[in-house]
Amino acid sequence: MAIPYKILVNSADLFSELEKIISQENISLIVVGLPHSFSGQSNDRLEITKSFIADLKKHFSLEIVTVDEQMTSILYEKQGVKKDLDKYSATAILETYLASHSL
Repeated sequence: MAIPYKILVNSADLFSELEKIISQENISLIVVGLPHSFSGQSNDRLEITKSFIADLKKHFSLEIVTVDEQMTSILYEKQGVKKDLDKYSATAILETYLASHSL
């Protein structure tokens, strides 16, 4: 079961904060949600995310996997979640990954 850990701000300290968390929590892989459009076409958010993944690969030697996050925010918005939407969406993305890789 995935639970929210912490929301990190995209700042100059992002990768050093991630490095601390990875070390402290003994993390072996990073799961990133890919914001595909419904049409299947590329979009600004997808390109920004791909750039972020490239930066992650430069900073860390961990495996990085992606999960389609197309519906996560919409799902929680429909459930009335307004506060901490990113936290819940990130949890859903990790849950999706874990469910597809269960033993």
